[in-house]
Amino acid sequence: MKKKDFHSKESPMIPKTPQAGVASDINEYYPGDSVNEHSHLEVANELIGRGEIEQQNNNL
Repeated sequence: MKKKDFHSKESPMIPKTPQAGVASDINEYYPGDSVNEHSHLEVANELIGRGEIEQQNNNL
């Protein structure tokens, strides 16, 4: 059985000075009123939470 040579041409070469890159998806999103939507969701969650807490207090 032949041993596999780890330094074969199939192995990727490691460069002497590795390069790092940054991927960004900033161009995939379009400006809009997402801040307003988020604030509306926060208000809705607060109202739902109040109702749930009131219901739990009534069940005691």
